[in-house]
Amino acid sequence: MKIKPINILFNMLAIVTVISVSFVFFNIFSGARGYAVLTDSMSPTLNRGDVVFVKQTDFNSLNEGDIVTVQFADGSGFFTHKIVSIDYVAGAIRTKGDANESEDPQPSMSEQIVGKMWYSIPLLGYLSIALNEMDLVKLSVISSVVLIVLISVSVLVSKFRKRGGKNE
Repeated sequence: MKIKPINILFNMLAIVTVISVSFVFFNIFSGARGYAVLTDSMSPTLNRGDVVFVKQTDFNSLNEGDIVTVQFADGSGFFTHKIVSIDYVAGAIRTKGDANESEDPQPSMSEQIVGKMWYSIPLLGYLSIALNEMDLVKLSVISSVVLIVLISVSVLVSKFRKRGGKNE
């Protein structure tokens, strides 16, 4: 029995799809949320392009040294840094990136804390970063080119199969 390359490709895509769907459901059911790391402020612990998965945590269970994702006070985005001090009475933390020389300029209030880092996956965030940095025109052009290539490959494979069937 001859193994066809298209079958190998299909099986690989099926395995990747099953793993991806399982991973998404695992994070949904565990309550984890993922955030792409946009800078090297936490290097070497976390690098640009890593994805940090965080789970909500009770403020009183946080400790110095924990890595947390925090929403900016103005709600414009998020950052992930290490806790350097905690004021349980005021409900505030001070944070610092591992690669930064000084603490973050403002304390973060308990309401801003999205969660504590549960785990991270290196490099997984580059796709998200690229899509966020791309404007709509570039994304449309790239999507169109990919679609044209896929259709062309499909047509060529179809013609190749028809030609191969006539010669047998």
